[in-house]
Amino acid sequence: MAAPSKATGFHLKLREGTQQLHDQAEAGNLQDKMVNGTLSKDEFAAFIAQMKLVHAALEPALTSASTSDARIAQIFDEDHVRINKIEQDLVDLEWEGDITPLPATERFVEYVHEKIDSNPISLVGVLYVEEGATNGNKYIAKKLIPALDLGEGKALGFLDPHGDEQRTKWNRFKETLNELELSEEEEAACVESAQETFRMIMNISSELNAAAV
Repeated sequence: MAAPSKATGFHLKLREGTQQLHDQAEAGNLQDKMVNGTLSKDEFAAFIAQMKLVHAALEPALTSASTSDARIAQIFDEDHVRINKIEQDLVDLEWEGDITPLPATERFVEYVHEKIDSNPISLVGVLYVEEGATNGNKYIAKKLIPALDLGEGKALGFLDPHGDEQRTKWNRFKETLNELELSEEEEAACVESAQETFRMIMNISSELNAAAV
């Protein structure tokens, strides 16, 4: 197996700019339960439900922005549209009823709307965090899904959307990041957006954990 390529260019800026927050997110209580396979089915479903609300705002925003900015169209494609997969996860998890957004989820949705109005290219930072998470989530899925006894291939749409193509698609995503023609100010805005995305996801996780106690 070939060694993973070193981060360079814009990808390196994003990785270095978010490393501390990435480490904090991995140490969160909800994430720890996932890795240890101790997260309950209801807790996992509640998390996926909040992610549905986030993606229901994020994906249309990026789709809209891609029609007016070729750079967003360059980095955002059908591989990053996951709302249908998330909805299937909720079916697999037997989630019933309406989804009530947590305060942190409402803030995430508001943030997406703010950025699509003021600085659409900065949403590349959100996409970076979402796509980068699929690497760790693939490992989490191997621990969590068997523990929930859902059956092979069930509830994997959010955690492992790319399946066997994960490494290939992640490498392609990183290459595309470095090919984007962004100004220094735009790169900085994307890094800031990525940082805020980590914070918002951690806040969602914290609120879910508090609700489960």
